[in-house]
Amino acid sequence: MRHSLQLRGNVRRRCAESEQHSADGNLSHEQDTNRLTTALNVAIAAEDYGLAARIRDRLSELTDGDSERSADWRKLGIPEWLASRAECMGYRFPTEVQKRATRVLISRSDAIIQSATGSGKTLSFVMPLLGSALKLPPDANPAEFPGPQLLIVVPTKELGVQTVMLIYKLFGGSVNSGIPGEPTNMFNYSGPRGVKVKGVLDKEEVLRAKHKGHLFATPVVVGTPECLAELAIQPSAFPLCACLRAIAVDELDGYSEEQVESLDFVLSKACSRPSGQKPQVVLAGATLPSEAQLQSYTHKGFVRDAITLRVGRLGKVPAGLQHRYIVVDQARKLIVMCRQLREDLRQQGQDVAPARVIVFCEDEEAARRAAMPLRSGLWGEHTVSVLLPHGEEPIQALHAFRDNKASFLLATPQAARGLDLPAVSHVYNLDLPQDAVTYLHRAGRAGRIGSPVPGLVTTLVTAEQVQGLQAIAEELEFCLREQPEPPLDIEVDLEGNMDMAKKGLDDLYNLL
Repeated sequence: MRHSLQLRGNVRRRCAESEQHSADGNLSHEQDTNRLTTALNVAIAAEDYGLAARIRDRLSELTDGDSERSADWRKLGIPEWLASRAECMGYRFPTEVQKRATRVLISRSDAIIQSATGSGKTLSFVMPLLGSALKLPPDANPAEFPGPQLLIVVPTKELGVQTVMLIYKLFGGSVNSGIPGEPTNMFNYSGPRGVKVKGVLDKEEVLRAKHKGHLFATPVVVGTPECLAELAIQPSAFPLCACLRAIAVDELDGYSEEQVESLDFVLSKACSRPSGQKPQVVLAGATLPSEAQLQSYTHKGFVRDAITLRVGRLGKVPAGLQHRYIVVDQARKLIVMCRQLREDLRQQGQDVAPARVIVFCEDEEAARRAAMPLRSGLWGEHTVSVLLPHGEEPIQALHAFRDNKASFLLATPQAARGLDLPAVSHVYNLDLPQDAVTYLHRAGRAGRIGSPVPGLVTTLVTAEQVQGLQAIAEELEFCLREQPEPPLDIEVDLEGNMDMAKKGLDDLYNLL
């Protein structure tokens, strides 16, 4: 009882401090480096250099204070063609983790990188590894590559596709190449032509790589551990590791036990080549496994003299996010969530960007059960896309949400981990996350660099789960507010807005 009261008191104190900072409303109290970095890019694009200087100074205060204020990609050692391409894609200036990681990786050192969700971690190792491990001159001939030079390992197919698309664009590719004036079209690209990046993310791609030359003249490969391990074993093993200059493992603590075994196999193959030359190895994540597990990578010879970089509010959610919870019994969570979302949209008015919502279910089965009721209940308001690890067309679901063809993404934590989805305004948890790390990765889909909206995280819990959520808030050090359950639309609008009253009746039919 005493522990529960102490948790509640700490949460209230943190909320009071948050409200004071919000009321002050000036840069001197802004703690969210993701929001500051977004604001810096907006200020520079608007040529408001006075504001940009003040934002830059605040960022310097929140980071280590010794970063080069004028640092751009070129000054960090990134080749001109790659720096120019990153700028065309909207990455005008490297973030703090990108600056620090680039300085280390350009020197060809092994590294362990930890930075907050949404801070630009993936680009922090992709840019320097493309620039230094590949050493691609603008006139490079892809046919001269004897095998993959850079291998990026990811825990899910969805994250793999996202990484492939990022590198594809850095190599001059454009999904909108036919649009006049598009900044990322080939006419604005000065790098090497025809350089490929490919994924090995499912069994079909493994078979194509083994038997149909899928990876011929492909310097960059992205894959999941199980697919890469299958690719590297007999029969018909592909020489995946023979020429590797660098390996990056993203979302290091996001792999299952079976995937960890496959990852160890791939790293062992790469780091014990007959030539004796070990590739550069980078381990990265917003959260990392235990110190003992990290040390095991050294004991196994996978990393040597690794430089560890820890940047930002480690193990904490972005400071600009708002967090709340609604107490409701399990059977009514879907209907309460939909009513709360409608209430949020009514309150914010018509002059803001449309809501983009991610709803997390505990597992794949729970997501499947929720999918049909939500599609029926939100019909006409949101197009619902369902992202499941083993679902049909998961990549199609992901792209529908990314391309604004869907505004409501129903997902499991594993399927959405590490994904950089634009302008997420609302995150809903339909269950109590199992621990603080799970909550951090769910909440971290909002409040990312480049997002124009701050992000609101809502967790629906039973009365028995409130203390567990308060413990998570205490561990992650965020303000958590209780939100009263919104009134049923039919109660509010029966004598006024008959359309809303009908919607309330529809909810009772579809969502209970």
